[in-house]
Amino acid sequence: MAAGPHKHKGVSDVKKKIAVLKQVSLFAGLDDQTIEQLASISELRTFKAGQPVFTEGEADASLFIVISGVVKIDKQVNADQQQTLHQLKDGEFFGEISFVRGGEHIASAQAVHDAEVLLIRRTEFDKLAVRNPAVGYRIMLRMAGQMATLLRNMDEKFVELVSYIYGRSKK
Repeated sequence: MAAGPHKHKGVSDVKKKIAVLKQVSLFAGLDDQTIEQLASISELRTFKAGQPVFTEGEADASLFIVISGVVKIDKQVNADQQQTLHQLKDGEFFGEISFVRGGEHIASAQAVHDAEVLLIRRTEFDKLAVRNPAVGYRIMLRMAGQMATLLRNMDEKFVELVSYIYGRSKK
């Protein structure tokens, strides 16, 4: 069994977390106090190339933000095949579906190269949202917008696929 991700601690890490959070579109425009609160509930993790961040079916309501490296999102197609859905780089986030709805991850995430990520657990975010409901609402609304865009893009790809298959069957 592979060793788990490495956790960081220290004052310089707090500054690093704040700097990272300020660069993420999801948190753009939030005041410094709120960013500091988000930094206080977040965790820095490192993953070696090939190491899973999480696996499909694993229950973990956390949001992940890539600080450095590359993380790929894979979906199990059948027993022998996985399909890479996306590769994420610095400042991009993932895990938002499980973060919002709770439950199991619908795909797997794995470090392609050594990667450092920032993790925000839903349980900790909920505590922050209770103290500052307007911030919780704004972040969840932005996340919903990101997921709506993703869904729209998937719909377009589905229509293209159906059109392609339908066009081939007419020949």
